[in-house]
Amino acid sequence: MARKKQRFAGIARFWGEAGPTSRLVIGTVLVVIIGLAGLNPQTLFGNELVWPYASLVAAIGWGRSGLALRPMAILVILGVAQDVSAYAPLGCFGFINLSVFGLSAGISRTFDRERAPIITIIAPVVLYSFAFSLVWLLASFASGHVVQMSPLISAFVVTYFLHMLVAPVFNLGRRIAPLTGSLA
Repeated sequence: MARKKQRFAGIARFWGEAGPTSRLVIGTVLVVIIGLAGLNPQTLFGNELVWPYASLVAAIGWGRSGLALRPMAILVILGVAQDVSAYAPLGCFGFINLSVFGLSAGISRTFDRERAPIITIIAPVVLYSFAFSLVWLLASFASGHVVQMSPLISAFVVTYFLHMLVAPVFNLGRRIAPLTGSLA
C-alpha cells in the first residue's frame, strides 16, 4: 500500500512541476487514444457501446485556463479528425470544439475565479448541453431531417462520466488573471 502511495505521490509531483506544454501534449495524446479506441466497434452482450466525445472534455478543461492559440489549433485538428471519422461535413466538430472552448473560457473568467466546486459541477453540464445541442442541430441540418436525440443523450452521459474521471488531466496549470480596468 505504501508503494502505491509513493507512486501516486510521484505522479502528483510530476504533474505539479509540468508546464502547460507538457500538460497540453499529455491531454492531446489522451484524446487521440480515446478517439482511436472509439473507432473500433465495441459491443457488450450484443449491444453497441456508446463512446464519449473526448475532444469536448479537452475543450472544457483547456478552456478553464483561458483562451490560448495552441489549444484552439489542437481542437480544430481533433475536430477535423472527428469530422472524417463520423462522416460529418468538414468543420462541424472543429466549430463545436472551438465554441465550447470559448464558452468554457468565458464562464471560467466570469464565474470561476477561485475554482469553486459548484462551478466545476454545473459549468460542464451547461457546456455539454450546449455542445450536444449543437451536434444535434448540425446533424439535423446535414441529414435533412430531425435526428433522434437518444443516442446523443447517451453520449452526453458517457462524456460527462469521462469528464469526471479525467478532467484534471486537461488543467493547463494557468490561472486566469484578474480583470484589469474598471467596469464603470
